[in-house]
Amino acid sequence: MAALNPNNQQQHDKRIIGFDCVFVEPPPERFVQSDCPVCLQIIREPHQVTCCGKKFCKACIEHIKVIKKQCPTCNEEFSSFADKGLKQSLYGLKVRCGHQKDGCEWTKELRQLDEHLNTDPQPEKQLDGCQFVEIDCIYNCGNQRQRRYIQVHQIKDCPKRSFSCEHCHDYKSTYDDVTNNHWPVCGSFPVPCPNQCGSIIQRQNIDSHVADECPLTTINCDFHHVGCAVKLPRQDMPEHLRENLLTHISLLATNNAKQQAEITQQREEITKQHAKITQQRENITKQQNDIACLVKENEQLRIKNAKLAPLQQILTVNSRPLGAPVLTMTNFQQHKRDDDIWNSPPVYTYHQGYKICLEVYANGRSTGEGTHVSVSMHLMRGEFDDSLKWPFRGVISIKLLDQVNGKDNKTYTNIYDNKVPNRTCARVRVGERSVGRGYSKFIAHTKLEPNYLRNDTLLFQIHKVELK
Repeated sequence: MAALNPNNQQQHDKRIIGFDCVFVEPPPERFVQSDCPVCLQIIREPHQVTCCGKKFCKACIEHIKVIKKQCPTCNEEFSSFADKGLKQSLYGLKVRCGHQKDGCEWTKELRQLDEHLNTDPQPEKQLDGCQFVEIDCIYNCGNQRQRRYIQVHQIKDCPKRSFSCEHCHDYKSTYDDVTNNHWPVCGSFPVPCPNQCGSIIQRQNIDSHVADECPLTTINCDFHHVGCAVKLPRQDMPEHLRENLLTHISLLATNNAKQQAEITQQREEITKQHAKITQQRENITKQQNDIACLVKENEQLRIKNAKLAPLQQILTVNSRPLGAPVLTMTNFQQHKRDDDIWNSPPVYTYHQGYKICLEVYANGRSTGEGTHVSVSMHLMRGEFDDSLKWPFRGVISIKLLDQVNGKDNKTYTNIYDNKVPNRTCARVRVGERSVGRGYSKFIAHTKLEPNYLRNDTLLFQIHKVELK
């Protein structure tokens, strides 16, 4: 069997394989075998197999048991056991560090090699051990350096080292985050003037610099309000003002004459407005007198109607249907997102009839939740309940109006018969309304547009009430 590549093997499964070092002197003749046949390094934690007697690193032979279950030298099934004698003798031999070629001069017993290499140090002990071993950066940036160079990397080069913005002195993070994410938006970061005037300004002051200071910013003449249309870089404007003094004085005189004429015209207009205001005040006084008379007449009519109300109630109850009012539900999408309930204003089924209201679940309920608009109708406590028949028996139809052509209205009818639970049709004596009765899949969300949902608004109508 070909030996496994120790570098690829260790990188793949992170097993601790044999010792990477050389003996100071060749092992005594009694050591028939000192290298592991798998990793080709000095055996670590020697284990002997029962088939051919070969010796392997503990980690190497246990890995073979898992992946092949046959001896890598004789291809027989095997078991293994720790060779403590070999370990004791082998670990006492002197070796040189495997980094001798890099300059490491360490020479001691094999059992001390791991302590010298210190390949997996704690952060506080990362500088202890062989200076030629490559170790990971403590900031987990993915880089490795020889121990003797790791501090330089962590202090000066590591992109994940702790770093504070040197411009605003407030933002603290990693070097990579500060330079790549914070500096492009830092208000205190120095940037060149966009007009290329040569100034370097903090980013947060660029606008004020360009507007108020930059000598290359094009500005209007100070007399542009009186008609000078000249625009020049700020640095050239003083010369323009000096050379055009008489022209600017002439523009000021012309503008002053024009303003005087406008003032005269405005004064005449104000005089006319005062006359109109006087006339309007007289009209208001007259209207106030008329209103006072109407209020007096209305109070007299109210008293008269109050005296006739008992008789009128007896004569007209359940006899005159009212017009079907339109119930407007606005902000539909907000109700849907909030998953809340919209309640309509209460209406009466007819003159001095049953008081009812409509309840709409924009995002649906029960079997219609998340896919449909659900509706339900509620009987309410009304001022005419004493003269009505209970429990309520009849039909109430709800209509969702087609706002485009009015031809495809969506209708649902509630039937209140003897099979309806008493809690939905009995007279309301506790609270303001009864338990609702309706339809959880009144209309699917996908069918609302374009006909029914217009300007984020649905229009409902209680268009039919029949009593039984």
